[in-house]
Amino acid sequence: MLFLPLLFLFLIACSDSLLHSETKSLSIERISIKVQNKSDTVLTDYSIPYTDTILKGDTIFFYAKINPPNERSCYWSIESKEYPCLPKNRYTYTFNSRGLYLIKLYVLDNFGDTLSANIFMRVSSKPVCNNISLNFFQGSPIFKWNCQNTDDSAELTYRFILKTNAKTDTLFLKEDSLQLGYSLPSDYWKVQLNAENSYGFKDSIELSL
Repeated sequence: MLFLPLLFLFLIACSDSLLHSETKSLSIERISIKVQNKSDTVLTDYSIPYTDTILKGDTIFFYAKINPPNERSCYWSIESKEYPCLPKNRYTYTFNSRGLYLIKLYVLDNFGDTLSANIFMRVSSKPVCNNISLNFFQGSPIFKWNCQNTDDSAELTYRFILKTNAKTDTLFLKEDSLQLGYSLPSDYWKVQLNAENSYGFKDSIELSL
């Protein structure tokens, strides 16, 4: 009679082992990130942190598909706060301050296996151009513009485009003024100034005859 209880315990132990070995290993099948008004970005290599740059005020939609789906816990960690990643829903988060954010996906399954993936979001803001002026020094035109850099961690560069009937000249500058070495035509000219920060966000302003 003692043999039967021992056999029962042996079968239970074997059953637990089989269940664990037959269960699919924990994996992140898909992570997708969507910035408002843009298409999804699907991550494929989770060993390398994903990095993107967005504008202040942008809302981001995060989604993760995990296998097997019955994980013990799954959450996004943003600014030291945890937010659940639901199996069929996207988590949305709005970044209202400039800076570099670490977003971490953390998954723990029923057998204690863990997985994680890191995403870095750089939040920047557009420069603001509100004035471009024209003065003359000994007949030479001098253009000067006022563009405010709204992100102290980014540098501004300028693209100065001068269009006339005869040609279009494009100059790339870091200064906020330009003195031409020739006179402007009297019939037609137009200037377009583009300011761009080092994260790729732009503003522009125009001046014409």
